[in-house]
Amino acid sequence: MKVVVTGATSFIGKQFVLSTVKKGWDIVAVVRKNSTKLSDLKRTSNLEIVELDMDEYYQIGKLTGKCDCFVHFAWNGTRGEERNNQVLQETNYKNSISAIKSIIQVGCGKIITAGSQAEYGCCEGMITEETKCCPNTQYGIYKLKVFERVKQLCEKNNVSYKEPRIFSLYGPGDYEKTLIMSLIDKMKKNEPCNLTQCVQMWEFLYFDDAVNAIIKLCEQDCPNGVYNLGSGDIRKLQEYVEEIKEILRSSSQINYGVVPYPETGMVSIVPSIDRIKKEISWKPCVSFEEGIKSIIAT
Repeated sequence: MKVVVTGATSFIGKQFVLSTVKKGWDIVAVVRKNSTKLSDLKRTSNLEIVELDMDEYYQIGKLTGKCDCFVHFAWNGTRGEERNNQVLQETNYKNSISAIKSIIQVGCGKIITAGSQAEYGCCEGMITEETKCCPNTQYGIYKLKVFERVKQLCEKNNVSYKEPRIFSLYGPGDYEKTLIMSLIDKMKKNEPCNLTQCVQMWEFLYFDDAVNAIIKLCEQDCPNGVYNLGSGDIRKLQEYVEEIKEILRSSSQINYGVVPYPETGMVSIVPSIDRIKKEISWKPCVSFEEGIKSIIAT
């Protein structure tokens, strides 16, 4: 199987590439020019590296050629204030669609775009793939626009399309300022941790489980559309915080309620993952405890 992957040095993209080359797939990894994150990828076989900035994605098809599957992870401004940078997020949209059009033109059997829980916005109750999307950030708005436009393009050109709509990922090598990574860092040092009330419902998905689901979406014939991708382990966020503290045997003081919720309000995420479990016979395998211990061990 030949698969073209954008965002191949990203947190999830790199793990996807390393996992699929082990399976013997022929991978074309699209990375930014002058990327400083290529060391692990350069040591792998069955891998071709194409250096291309996102504003050059209209050339992807010409440079990579026909493929069985195109997996699109690349995106700028996924954190902090950049999530509401309208110009940046619209540029992501335009570059993404340029890539999709280019790869369809040269021949592609299946397109997989990495979606986000941000497409749903603030929801009450269980989130299914039928839940109305009301994104409240520019990031969520343009992620949703990508899916809607890709759907149109793929249906017009008879190309299979799937969007794993990813909920909260974690794992070794994640961005140091995420909640989990910052808590581990502070709790190792027994430093105080200032948090919101942490009463919202939440869940975390280990990145290996996410990668395995996306691999199955590449391999298997299943209905087109959105697939919620989460762990199914839904609890109050406070329970996760306390579990990390217990695993580390930390004496950190946890100061709940010191940090206010954002202006967009408190967000709970309660995703249903019934569809993806049914359609591709996938289920998450790594418990939260196992995932945290793997981060600590690195």
